[in-house]
Amino acid sequence: MAVNLTKGSPTKQIFLFSIPFLIGNLFQQFYNIADMVIVGRTLGSQAYAAVGATGSLVWFASGAIQSLTVGFSVVTARSFGAKDEERLKRSFALAAELSALISVVMAVLCVLIARPILELMRTPADIIDRSYSYIVWLFAGLVATALFNLLSNMIRALGDSRTPLYFLIVACLINIILDFVFIAVFGMDTDGAGLATVLAQLLSGLCCLVYIKKKQPLLHLKRAHFRPSGDTLRALLNVGIPMAFLNMVLSIGSIVMQFVTNGLGTLYVSSQTTGSKIETFVTQPILSFGSSVSVFAAQNYGAKQYGRVVLGGKQTLRLCYGWCIIASLIMLPFGKFFVTLLAGKVEQAVIDNAYLYIVINTLLCFVLSPLVIYKSVLQSVERTFWTMVSGFTEILGRAGLSVAVIWLMSISVLDRATGYIVMCFASPLAWLFGLLTILLDYLFMVRTFKQKEKEREAEQAQPKPICDFPLDKEAKV
Repeated sequence: MAVNLTKGSPTKQIFLFSIPFLIGNLFQQFYNIADMVIVGRTLGSQAYAAVGATGSLVWFASGAIQSLTVGFSVVTARSFGAKDEERLKRSFALAAELSALISVVMAVLCVLIARPILELMRTPADIIDRSYSYIVWLFAGLVATALFNLLSNMIRALGDSRTPLYFLIVACLINIILDFVFIAVFGMDTDGAGLATVLAQLLSGLCCLVYIKKKQPLLHLKRAHFRPSGDTLRALLNVGIPMAFLNMVLSIGSIVMQFVTNGLGTLYVSSQTTGSKIETFVTQPILSFGSSVSVFAAQNYGAKQYGRVVLGGKQTLRLCYGWCIIASLIMLPFGKFFVTLLAGKVEQAVIDNAYLYIVINTLLCFVLSPLVIYKSVLQSVERTFWTMVSGFTEILGRAGLSVAVIWLMSISVLDRATGYIVMCFASPLAWLFGLLTILLDYLFMVRTFKQKEKEREAEQAQPKPICDFPLDKEAKV
């Protein structure tokens, strides 16, 4: 069911709208985490590290697809807010064509370069074969990833964030079942976990497709909607491509981090992998609030409700800060418990190192929050330039620190343990660089939108003539 976000309390709407986003994002993370846990407990610690070592590469590809489809759905949300049904349908049709084309090309390229990239990243020799067996399936299944993400984001663009969640929960459970079936029953290795993930995502996409056909008439398409439309195509590319490119740029920074961590050895790979997975759960509410305010801002921007766009961003940031406080109160005393819960029986050094990573990144989520919210709003209101630039400054933070660690270790200033500690600050440093890049543009947008809102209110306050015909003409009897 479509939901109009242009009326009502912004805080209440964004909070309620973000809950299905949050649960859905958490279950999305369960795909990879379930693979790691099941693989680790059935195949051993090396297999666990092998799956974990692919995290940055998986996000490079699947995250780009996800960001691309989020960008496409922003255009659809604007059309929904403007009550332009034909433009809404055209945007959906063209988004489907673009998603299919881009995902196929990415799948082919990623499969071809998977092994060389793992070698370039210095993946430890004792786990690289298993890493490749796992990730090549995920790369080959990028079309299934695109199918689910496009359809679920289009459903969310119409204000329905619950339905994609239901399908995702079912698919996640199926993923876990298939993990056990492929590994324990059929005797597959890490490749079984990768295949299970792809099949689960494909099922999620097919469920969304059936739902749209039965319950979402606004997304029912005819052949005419697939005809080329220059304006709609430009609108999709102007939002979707920068968001996908931004994700890929940010992933490069993560890949560089992975490169440095891989060089520290399997122990630190396991530590960073475990810490980053738990950190993902900490940051998911922030990202969910960002996804929610993105749809909220897009609908209100399409409806020319500029004041609500500004208010929505402000109130969402308050929600994020509230979560940061709660997360800190949970992770500081119980972080090691969560590490043990995820990694199982591992060396004490892994637990201690993973906990350090969690503490640093949790406490500095106060920097991540405005970055996510400001970016989400700016991208939804057609201000994408500085958000793209922020991607490069974030790379500067991650990659710059990574290069510094490599150099300092090469001249024996840092040992492996100290190098790992420094690398724990790489993401927070990137968040800070990104925030400083977009801060002025966001403040300028706020000032501009407040002025537009005053002009809109003044125009609405103008008295309207009682009759529809000119007042200087006399009515003829």
